[in-house]
Parts: sequence; structure tokens; C-alpha cells
Amino acid sequence: MKPMKTPWMVLVAALFVVAVPVHAQPAEEPIVKLLNEMSEKPEHHLAIAGYYRTLAAEALTEVQKHEAMRNTYRRHDHRRLKTGMPARRSMKRHCDRLIELHQETAREYEELAKLHEAEAATN
Repeated sequence: MKPMKTPWMVLVAALFVVAVPVHAQPAEEPIVKLLNEMSEKPEHHLAIAGYYRTLAAEALTEVQKHEAMRNTYRRHDHRRLKTGMPARRSMKRHCDRLIELHQETAREYEELAKLHEAEAATN
């Protein structure tokens, strides 16, 4: 009996052709749609402010996570990395930088939220 590779290859190729365009075009996030269609309605600005506050809270959660990781590296004497630098110092620097970036991100999102709340109040 001859193996039936060809029908399977055609089926896999067909699935790939269908799946790639679906994957390549991510669905538009509701906030992006709202921003694109935004009118001057106060409720739109308040919804956007709420969204930015959620992103700010998520960034602050990341800050807490990296602070906890940094504290773990402080308590334990980890081996040296291949570069010769002690892991404790390298990981502390990594966590400090991420903490700084996430704090900055949270501040920016908070400022955007305030901007949209002010815009809602003027309408």
C-alpha cells in the first residue's frame, strides 16, 4: 500500500494558509477603537481615563514583583555569572532598572488619566 502523504500535506497547507492571515491581523482592542472613534463626549474621556488608570495599576504591580525579586537576590548569595560578575549585583541592577521603568510608566498613565478626566470635566 502507498502512504497517503499528499492529502495530509494539502490539508496542513490549507490550514496554514487560513490561519496565518487570522493570526497576522490581531483584533483591535476596544480602547483603540474608542480612541479612533472618540467624540467629545465626557463619558468617552472618563472611560479612557479608567483604562489608563488600569494600566497604571498593572505597572505598579510589576514594580512590586521586581522589588520582591530584588529583595530575594539581596538575601541569597547566588553564584557568579559567566561574566564573572556576582549574580546578586547583576540581578539587583536588572530589578532596579525595571522598577524605575515601571514606575515611570505608571506615572505616564496616571497623567494621561488626569488629562482625560479634565477633558471630561470641560464638556
